[in-house]
Amino acid sequence: MKDQPADDYTPISRREFVMKLMGSTTDKELRCQGVNFTNADFSKLDLRGINFKYAILRNANLSNANLSFCNFERADLSHAVIDSANLLGVKMLCAIMDGTSLKSCNFEDPAGQRANMEGAMMKGVNLEGSHMAGVNLRVANLKNANLQNCDLRGAVLAGADLENCNLSGCDLQEANLRGANLKGAAFELMLNPLHMAQAVR
Repeated sequence: MKDQPADDYTPISRREFVMKLMGSTTDKELRCQGVNFTNADFSKLDLRGINFKYAILRNANLSNANLSFCNFERADLSHAVIDSANLLGVKMLCAIMDGTSLKSCNFEDPAGQRANMEGAMMKGVNLEGSHMAGVNLRVANLKNANLQNCDLRGAVLAGADLENCNLSGCDLQEANLRGANLKGAAFELMLNPLHMAQAVR
């Protein structure tokens, strides 16, 4: 990789990134904080444990990638495609994911470390068919999101904006919806009945 000025925000290519991955050891965290990956194709790569805090991944392709235990805190993942990715124990606090596709993703860590997406901006996100038991989505903005057929058992959705959100076919058993905005949300074909106690402050 050629030396570039410190203020150069040119997006990194797949080839450049793969070369960086191959030169790193699996026991060391790869630091990609604040790096520009706009339009990057990282599909099917093993990216476990990488620090993407503040990174720019707009329109990136991360489908079928292993993103377990990555840190995407305050990263910009708007309109990225992350379908069928592994997101066990991922940190996405205050991440920007408006219009992102996360269909059929797996957020459930068998060891019990919960994915944290508190305060994430996820307007219009597509999470259809994702496994999200225990995920923390407290005060996240999921306006107009598609959460059809998601497993949200024990998920924390307290204070979340779920306006016009499609929750049809979801499993919301023991999910915390206290203080959530449920205006216009669809709850058809639910796997378990939703109890008022789950949604009342």
